[in-house]
This record gives sequence, structure tokens and C-alpha cells, in this order.
Amino acid sequence: MTKRAHHGRIPALLHRLAAVALAMATWSWHMPAQAGASKVQPARAAESDKAGPPAPSFGVMVHYLPDKQSAGELARFDAEALADSLAEMRASYLILTLGQNNGQYIAPNAALETLCPRSARNRAPRDLPLAIGRALQRRDIALILYLPFRAPQADPYLMECLGDVSEQLPPPPRFIAAWSAVIKDWSDHYGPLATGWWFDGVYNTTGMTADDWGKLCAAARSGASNRWLAFNAGEGQARFSVKSAPCQNLMAGEYLQPTARLVSPPSELRLHVLTPLGTHWGRPSTARFSAAQLRGWIGDATAAGGMLTLDLPLDSNFHFLPAHVALVRSATAPRP
Repeated sequence: MTKRAHHGRIPALLHRLAAVALAMATWSWHMPAQAGASKVQPARAAESDKAGPPAPSFGVMVHYLPDKQSAGELARFDAEALADSLAEMRASYLILTLGQNNGQYIAPNAALETLCPRSARNRAPRDLPLAIGRALQRRDIALILYLPFRAPQADPYLMECLGDVSEQLPPPPRFIAAWSAVIKDWSDHYGPLATGWWFDGVYNTTGMTADDWGKLCAAARSGASNRWLAFNAGEGQARFSVKSAPCQNLMAGEYLQPTARLVSPPSELRLHVLTPLGTHWGRPSTARFSAAQLRGWIGDATAAGGMLTLDLPLDSNFHFLPAHVALVRSATAPRP
């Protein structure tokens, strides 16, 4: 067959290939592969692949932060019930804390336990994020992982063995290398099940080189290059939309008192506003906002192609407060 005979079929072929590529990009947010399964490592992503998966407009954050005395309670955490409540509220993603500044994590990490062997002493054997992530996956809800940008500031042992200093000072190169290895371990372990990272406490990046950022960004993308990446420089109108890292594609969004209307400031980042429904992060309390306020913000986020995240507390049985569930369900209900 001559080249001329092929020529007439090229546009149709390209059209079909483009349709397949678009379908795969959309599918990747809604149907992530099972974590822990063997995977072929993706090739280095093109810049267009780093924009993040399709953005839903409403999600929930959970500050579940056990201490060393209560880590064993992970065994009775009902991942299915949590996922059911999120589905009832019509949330399309969950931001889940792996740990924070007390040095207690809710998931194993081989790199961390190699660098700092004593870190495994009080860690429960259950991989709670994996259980939650799989429960969410069955309900078409995405998982975004939360982690501080720095070593746990209240754990002297982990601070020393990871080579970190105060988060108010620039991160040392030794720490960047160690923490990148820790992030990569979790990134690879959860793979496409984790559709994003939300890094907290990005207060001082003075002196960080392109190589430093390259290590951290590559670690955050390892296992699934098409992730949302948010780096939080602090709360409030002046900082919620700051781009703190070269690979960041989502506003951190921390905003305790959002404005009446959510409007995206000039930015290359995806609009995101994160605020607690109660009086503070993770604390059970009455809701600060009405269903009408929430409905308006979700509408604004949707119109801007952005995201609104509500931080919701859990009770002693790891359930959302019934009043909060009812309020959010009312705010997300389809209009008649």
C-alpha cells in the first residue's frame, strides 16, 4: 500500500488516539489502581501531565492524629463507615493526615524505619490509609495525603536522625535527602490510589536549590505523576494562594474566614479553599457556617474549576458528627 493510500486515514486515526488519551486521563482520577500491586514505573511525565487529575469541587479533610499512647486504636477505626459518610455528604475526595508534629504516623514507611529504627516502636501494624483509600476507591472518592513539609518538630529523636532543624529555619540538605526518601516510600506504596499530596508548614525555603526541589517534587510524584500537589505557606488571604514549590499545581487554601464569595486570585494554581467547619481544626464543635454559605462556596469553586475543602472533626469512635453530616448533605443536595 502506498503512502498516498495511508494519508487519507491519518486524521481519523489521530482523532481516535486523542479520544483514547482523554478518556485515560479522566479515568485516572476515578479508578486508581489497587495500592501495593506491582506497577510499571511511568516514564518522566511531560509538563502537561503534571497539571493534576480532573478537579472535583468539594471534599473533606480529616485531622486524625493519634499519639503514641493511642496508636493501638487504629485497629478499631472503621474505614468503611468513614467512606460511607463521605459518600452520604457527596464528597469527591478526602485529605487524610499521615501524621504531624508528634512523630506518630498511621502508616508504615520502610525508608523512615530504616533511617530511624525507633520510629516503628509505637506504630500500630495496621496500614490505615490503605484501608481507607480502598474503601474510598469503591465509592469513587479520591484520596489526598497530608504530611508536614518538615520533620516532626515535637519529636527530638526523629528531628536528629532525619537531620532537620526548626521549621522556621531553612531545611538542611541532609534532611531534604532523607525526607524525600520517606515521601517516595509512601508515594510508591500507595501509587495511583493517592491522587495528591498536601504539605503543611512550608515556612522557610531560603537557599533551597533546584536539585533540592527536584528531589522533593520527584518523590511526591513517584508512583503516580499526575497528582495534585499543594505546599502550605500559612493561613489567610495573603498566603492561601501562594506558590511555594516549583511543582505545586494546587493552592494550599488554608483560610479560617473565607470571603463571602470564593474568587481565584491571579495565579497559575488551581483555586482551593480549605477551612474548618467547626471552631478550629479537628475539634468537635458546632458548625460555623450555614448550608446556604456552603452551597454558595461550592458553587463558586465549581464555576472556577476549583475546590472547597471542609475540615471535619471525628468523635471518639472515629465517626463524623451527625449534625455536620446532615448540614453538609443539605448543602450538597441537588437543587430541585
